[in-house]
Amino acid sequence: MTVQSIEPVQGSHGLRSTRQVSPSKDVGSLKFVKSVLAMSIVVACGVLAGCQSDVDGVAKHVKTNDIKAPSSEVDETFGETGAEITLMLPKGATGIYEGTARDVRDGAGLGVGELGGNQVFVKVVDVASGAPAAATAVSAARARGSVLLVSYASPAVTSAVAAIPADQRPPLLNLGAPVPPTSGNVYNFVSDEIDSAIEGVRAASASGHKKVQVFAQSDFPAVDEERLASAIRAGGGTYLGLARYDLTDAAAADAAKRASANLQNADTVLVLGKTVITTTVAGAVKASGKANVTFVGTNAWPPQTYSDPSVAGTVIAMVEPEGATLIAERYQRHYKRTLSTDAAYGYDAVAVASGIVRTKGPEGMNAQNLTSKVGFRGVTGLFRLTPAGTVERKMGLYSLSGGKLNLLGAAPASF
Repeated sequence: MTVQSIEPVQGSHGLRSTRQVSPSKDVGSLKFVKSVLAMSIVVACGVLAGCQSDVDGVAKHVKTNDIKAPSSEVDETFGETGAEITLMLPKGATGIYEGTARDVRDGAGLGVGELGGNQVFVKVVDVASGAPAAATAVSAARARGSVLLVSYASPAVTSAVAAIPADQRPPLLNLGAPVPPTSGNVYNFVSDEIDSAIEGVRAASASGHKKVQVFAQSDFPAVDEERLASAIRAGGGTYLGLARYDLTDAAAADAAKRASANLQNADTVLVLGKTVITTTVAGAVKASGKANVTFVGTNAWPPQTYSDPSVAGTVIAMVEPEGATLIAERYQRHYKRTLSTDAAYGYDAVAVASGIVRTKGPEGMNAQNLTSKVGFRGVTGLFRLTPAGTVERKMGLYSLSGGKLNLLGAAPASF
């Protein structure tokens, strides 16, 4: 098997004001990417073959109209005609969209420009003032005929929207922290660190390593521990326990010592965390002399951890970055910053909506089509939404070697 090497994917950086998106530049490359992405939006038809002819025709209807800059700070809109996608975001203290909210907005704006085909547009609504404002925004969106709500807001705000009866609002795609799908037609769209961990442990289990000891930061939520433990057991593995570590090398080494009894029985060590201290944990476990252990990391590990010798051989499951490269250059050109994961999710949220509207019409934006078992392929990989409100996203499996991620197994091409 050929091992392919890729460079670490960078996050977004910097703060800039909204810029005009002009997809008409570099028309040749744009048409190619539009064709690739449009043909990848698989809409529910029961079987893939039944949908393919409809999907193949999508690119023919995509126009190269520029997306105009938002009309004002109060009412921002990307696109002019078609079905409305209502994007609910909180403005920052300065009165503009900042950080992740800005990335989500800009990703959605780029998505409309490339995939909307003048059949969908994005209306951005500020929900910074809290749940009451969000409820008002939902009511107004419904009155305008919006076909989809996309939210990146606090859990309290998004939960309030999710609690609105499904027959009194459009379907909701949540790009923030997961919320309970209280009244149905609510979908948590983002794959998190736990999803990555579960896929990595599943790969280790397939090779016979089924006894899992977990390390996580001290603030790791109990609900996430239960979710992880349940998934390990459901996959036929043994959950040995979780050792928490603070963000110092000494504390991380101490966590490894405290887990020594469990480590004697473990053949898989899963290290969670968004910090370089993850390398200290792995190094301490290796220093204990434990042999024949598979180390599993996650997609939350900072790229600077990859070059640490203590994590060489660690396996990590993550969305293959090749999909994001389809839009990364153009995003950089339009917004003068690197494409972030959040921007990619904003792009794919629009891609799902535009794909359904183009092939099924606005009335096709319903639970049946959103939860197609065939799923969708976007810049964040192959994924499908479930009636339970979760997302299943196929990931590639990588090994750390030479300071880089090396592909061990590509993500499956279908569900």
